[in-house]
Amino acid sequence: MNLDATINKVGFEIANILDENLINKLLGVLAQDGVYAMWVYAKAKKDIMESELYGKLKSILDISNYEDYEQYFQKLSEDINELLFRKELIEQALIYARYHAKAK
Repeated sequence: MNLDATINKVGFEIANILDENLINKLLGVLAQDGVYAMWVYAKAKKDIMESELYGKLKSILDISNYEDYEQYFQKLSEDINELLFRKELIEQALIYARYHAKAK
């Protein structure tokens, strides 16, 4: 499966667990404050199960080598190129999720 197909699948899965408003909020936090801030925001929202959200994002985040998300984001922040790449992937997945949510 190619990367765009994977991102599209993740976006579809996110649209099945979040409404358009929450997807837009996540996109806004991601764009303004970055990947870690989006994760903290998701953790703080009672209507977003961050583990469920990141369960959907696992295939594009490559979290499998880490015991928890905190450790993952700490390590990710140490490599700017990897951080920016993962940010772009998350952003594209959330954009696809927004379109899927609008289509519902």
